[in-house]
Amino acid sequence: MTETAKQAGFDRRHQNGRLTYYHANSKGSGTAVRLELKMAANQKNGHGCFFLEMARQKTPPGRDGRSRTPATFDWASKATVKLSFTDVCELLTVLEDRQSAAGPRGRGLYHEAKTVNTIIGFRRNAERGGYNLNISRKNAEGATVFRGHILLSPAECVGLRSVFQAGLFHMAFHSSMRVGR
Repeated sequence: MTETAKQAGFDRRHQNGRLTYYHANSKGSGTAVRLELKMAANQKNGHGCFFLEMARQKTPPGRDGRSRTPATFDWASKATVKLSFTDVCELLTVLEDRQSAAGPRGRGLYHEAKTVNTIIGFRRNAERGGYNLNISRKNAEGATVFRGHILLSPAECVGLRSVFQAGLFHMAFHSSMRVGR
């Protein structure tokens, strides 16, 4: 469990499952994203959250005679962002075609931390069909430490929208549903 997750009071004992989209390509320049719903372990921390992880492709898929080698992704150098209730609502406005891009004036969601600043871009891509998800992370000196992009298909986004919509209820009300409260 990451130090951030521990500090935020998220319970790692219960594996809630993950939604992962892998977009590998033969050039080795693909991307994968992983989404996981987490509930606050104690009630004082309130809402749960989604952790969104993005990893760039490390190796391309290969063939050696009859056997195939799958592409690999650099999860060790991934970017992880914590999506709050409000962040998820902002992303849903794009998935539900209420606006074309997330964030103020469509400039993305800005997350500021002690050592890095992150912009999560999410916009509808009418030209290619689907939705662009971008994560850009810079350190305190302004140097880029991570940049990733994935084009999610309309079908993938139907699943993503459903997971976000279902997750909102649990993020907001999970502590009031505990037995023996």
